[in-house]
Amino acid sequence: MQHAIILGAGVAGLTAANTLKDRGWAVSILEASDRVGGRTFTEKVEEHLEEQGAEFVHCDHHPRVMAALHRNKIAVQALPDADTTWHWQGVAAEANPLDPSLQSLLARIDEDLNLIDPTHWITEHNRHLDRPFRAYLKAIEPSAKIREMFLAWTGTLTGAEPDAFSALGILRDFKMFGSAKTALEAEEHRIIGGTQSLAIALAAPLTANIQFLQRAVGVRRQASGLEVITADHRANPADAVIVTIPFNTLHALDLPFMADPSLSQASLRGHANRSAKHWFDPEKPFHSRISASPTTLAFMDVTQASGCIIKDDQISTQTAAQALGLPHDHLQNTRAHAWTGDVNAQGAWMTLRPGQATVVDAIWALGATDPTFQIANADVSPVWSGWIEGALYAGHCAAQRLLRD
Repeated sequence: MQHAIILGAGVAGLTAANTLKDRGWAVSILEASDRVGGRTFTEKVEEHLEEQGAEFVHCDHHPRVMAALHRNKIAVQALPDADTTWHWQGVAAEANPLDPSLQSLLARIDEDLNLIDPTHWITEHNRHLDRPFRAYLKAIEPSAKIREMFLAWTGTLTGAEPDAFSALGILRDFKMFGSAKTALEAEEHRIIGGTQSLAIALAAPLTANIQFLQRAVGVRRQASGLEVITADHRANPADAVIVTIPFNTLHALDLPFMADPSLSQASLRGHANRSAKHWFDPEKPFHSRISASPTTLAFMDVTQASGCIIKDDQISTQTAAQALGLPHDHLQNTRAHAWTGDVNAQGAWMTLRPGQATVVDAIWALGATDPTFQIANADVSPVWSGWIEGALYAGHCAAQRLLRD
């Protein structure tokens, strides 16, 4: 019986493990933390749930997520209709993705979506798009007001300042939706029972296969396969290794058979997303709010029991609240999981920096060349990167590469 070791018990790792196990492989999952789910992390606060990581599902665009939820009898609920307010230069206005002033810009962006190849991160046809998103927008849209309005909407996709992330990365997101306009207005759903409930369901058949608090520090090639070295100096032999830990942590994994230092260097620098969710108890319910100066947004939990601000961890909660027109006196003790400070993540969902696309494309291509060693997570997935849908795709694709080998 062939044996695969999978690093990480997030959605990608659990998907790969289940697929291989169902086809007769022996699987071992080494998870550095004490739980499954990775960056899907749901916490119960009193009688409601607060998502510290991935949260939103788009039923019309995420078929793998919907199929996995259906198989595990997990339902979703649509977000209630609510107005969104755009805050810029101290002025609040209605935020509407159908605003007529945005349509010309959206149509121009859609022209560039024709250059995106969903199966490859970067090609010769779109390499010129791998530049800071703010610079990209300035070149195609002369109105600062329209640019700021659009950037406020994109904060929900990137969680990063537009000078820090690549236009190519967010255009790939738009391509997944089909158009920039669709990306802005697509209906959002939440998973009933919390996003982490999907990971828990995927882990249920794998209880005997998961080893918690087992941090991998290296992978070595041997004459008869590979071996994974853990922090306690154990060598774990395997016929194949699938690495599903986040992109920002890959630099800590010793891979002596990979001579090119670009992977380690890009991972050490990290992608652009330094955001975290800060949950709080508002004095009264409020409408959703977005801002691009700085990039931040706020919304109410579906139960209206708590509010959430998503912001860069280098921006104070007070600054974010002021940008969004929210009172900040009661925001001193928010409930948050600092993903940049989490040694097992070192960042939130993937938001590509300029110059990283070539490295990420090469990482994903590793498995096509030699399926016995793959890096396959939601971060490097060319399909729905950074989303739960991308994690499911990455895990399934990695397993299928091995099964076809």
